[in-house]
Amino acid sequence: MNEESVERELAAQYSAALRDYSAGVEGHPLLRAYRLGRRAIAENFGLPALEAAHHAALKDLAARAIETEEGVDVELQAEEFFREALAPFERSSRGGDVITRMRLLNESLERTNRRLIELKQKQDRTIAELRQTAETSRQGFLELEKRVQAQTSALATTGATLRGEIAERKLTEIALRESEARFRAVFERAGIGIALLDENGRIRECNSAFQDMLGFDAEELHNRVIFELSYPEDFEISVQRFKGLVEGRYRHYRLEKRFVRKDRTVVWVRKIVSGTYGFSGELQFAVDMIEDITESRTAEESLRESEARFRQIVDMASEWIWEQDAKGCYTYSSAAVHHILGYRAEEIVGKPYYELFFPEDLESSGTPAQEPAGRQESFVRLINRYRHKNGREVFTESTGIPVFDRRGRLLKWRGVDHNVTERKRFEDALRLRDRAIEASSVGIIITDPYRPGNPIIYANPAFVQMTGRSRDEVIGWNPRFLQGPETDPQAIEEIRKAMREQRDCHLTLKNYRKDGTPFWNELFISPVRDDHGRLTHFIGTQTDVTAMRRIEEERHEMEIARQIQLSLLPSVPLRMKGALVAGYCLPAVHVGGDYFDYFATEEGVDIVIADVSGHSVGAALIMAETRSTLKMGTDWMAKGAAKLRNGARKTLSVLNDLLFEDLNRASFFISMFYLSYHSGTRRIRYANAGHNRPLLLRRGERSCLELDAEGLILGVKKGVTFEEKALSLNEGDMVLLYTDGITEAQNRQGEFFGESRLCELVVGHAQSSPEELIRIIVDELGAFRQGRSFDDDISLVVLKAL
Repeated sequence: MNEESVERELAAQYSAALRDYSAGVEGHPLLRAYRLGRRAIAENFGLPALEAAHHAALKDLAARAIETEEGVDVELQAEEFFREALAPFERSSRGGDVITRMRLLNESLERTNRRLIELKQKQDRTIAELRQTAETSRQGFLELEKRVQAQTSALATTGATLRGEIAERKLTEIALRESEARFRAVFERAGIGIALLDENGRIRECNSAFQDMLGFDAEELHNRVIFELSYPEDFEISVQRFKGLVEGRYRHYRLEKRFVRKDRTVVWVRKIVSGTYGFSGELQFAVDMIEDITESRTAEESLRESEARFRQIVDMASEWIWEQDAKGCYTYSSAAVHHILGYRAEEIVGKPYYELFFPEDLESSGTPAQEPAGRQESFVRLINRYRHKNGREVFTESTGIPVFDRRGRLLKWRGVDHNVTERKRFEDALRLRDRAIEASSVGIIITDPYRPGNPIIYANPAFVQMTGRSRDEVIGWNPRFLQGPETDPQAIEEIRKAMREQRDCHLTLKNYRKDGTPFWNELFISPVRDDHGRLTHFIGTQTDVTAMRRIEEERHEMEIARQIQLSLLPSVPLRMKGALVAGYCLPAVHVGGDYFDYFATEEGVDIVIADVSGHSVGAALIMAETRSTLKMGTDWMAKGAAKLRNGARKTLSVLNDLLFEDLNRASFFISMFYLSYHSGTRRIRYANAGHNRPLLLRRGERSCLELDAEGLILGVKKGVTFEEKALSLNEGDMVLLYTDGITEAQNRQGEFFGESRLCELVVGHAQSSPEELIRIIVDELGAFRQGRSFDDDISLVVLKAL
């Protein structure tokens, strides 16, 4: 509705209310006059519009000649009605309304007085005419006198009200001048820069502190866009933050930024910008307060440079420098910890120091170094035994001091550890060498290269046991007695070459025990030299890795099974009239038994998805057998007279009976979902053998429907009857079949991916093709797993009706 139509409506309502009031209609017409005044304020119309409506209503009253009660004057009532409509403008915030209201009140009172004078004159004429009847004239005079007194009293009340309003106006003006003076004093004397900005960021006024900070005078800054003074790199964020203030997204904001002064130097400021808004929510002006923080920023930069220099010195030192909080948890560690304990500094920050010790030390004597920490006293050259990241033993000399606050409460510990492992090992070497070698589970021998045949001069019990010989059958003999008919000649030549060149040798070869039993031996040969670098002995360590080789062979077999698994799956999407079908399988770390397939039929396409229990080569082989059996069964059912109705249900029943013996014997079971799609009618028929319920998304819907049918998993018992259901699809509908590897995938926090998250992905990408939807789901799964490999196979098939 435009402004002109609103004015017409307001005039019509005013005229109607005045007519009702003049006619004596019940319903509080004076209250209606007051509300009309408030509406005029709300619609942003001034008093002149209301005055025009009043005069138009008076003309309307004169034209209609409305009948009133005896003794009631229409014009007087109209003026009283008009004054009531002016009442809401008493507290109007618009500058000219108060003065205009006072003018209109005076004019109304003048019209009232004129009317009263006219009435008095009429009264006099009436008295002259009625003097003939004294009694009647007297009564009329008394009645008229009462009316005059009432009108005079009303006029006096109105005058008193007007005088009060004038006095209140004067007091308001005085308070406003005092407030303006206080604001000016604060504005000019403030220690921070203050500027008033319009909605375009132009500086309308600024104080001297603002001018001093930027090096411009008031005239140079007036009407200048403040963003033009921004440092180039801070320009965009300054504009964007102010734009949000203008649009009303927030009422104030804070920002640290740079300005370019008049002398081209840069000043850092911390600014707070607040907006002042009108009744309609538009920004009237913004107050920009800035504080010079250049010195603090410079100090921060210097502190960071100082800290960086300190960190560089600390990182170059070989000693491990650290800090711990009052509970003994590391809050800082120098890079030297990597050379001492094998951990990166960030790996130990947040850990308590005793977690780096050996567990047996904690169990036998409590937390090491706890006594000095408990007393909150410094400790010097305290020997600690740490566990290296690779598990080896590390000894350090630790020196630390407590740091207290002003109240004497412990804040943290600061100290340094020096690696004394080599010294400790040297001290313990002679005592531990023989015992360690004797107790070792790895075969260890020492040979003398300066004696004929390089014979064994020492062999530990593990080596004797490994070879199946007695100690006397080993000492004095060359280790070549371990060789046999299938020992690799190239490995033997590599050993001989390493000894000739006096270098290390590491290889795995097949050796033989005394009874002829072969075993795989991981052999390390190292030369031993004296202080002058002269060769003195060879030491050899031998480990029976037969079991490990067997595991490697099994792993190789599993990789072959993985390749078989992938080779049995469809390699390309299926595109046909009325449907698009695509599938994908991502095998887990362990070989699993996920399987899916889709193949065209005379009527459309059949889709199957299954999951064999377990993660092994057996599961993969069962999957392969299932596929072969399914292919054979579906081919048989598709031939001529053998074609059956309720194919999905019958397929699962036949497949269960055919596979039951193998599944039962191997202790496996299979969950499977089978779906047949008729491309001509877009109708699907499906049956379920305990598998995850596929998701159906209707075109335009925002939620998924689960497809389910009663049925036991395959391999539990023979003769199972499966329920078959059917429903029709529409163009654009999508069906997602999947295995539990998707919904049961967990992130690092242990949260499951779940059906709801999967459904949200399908709904959010309903317009995608099956291939695109599969890629989106797999990418989202990878992000959810945060880069970790999957614990179960990921398989899914998407059917989209066309």
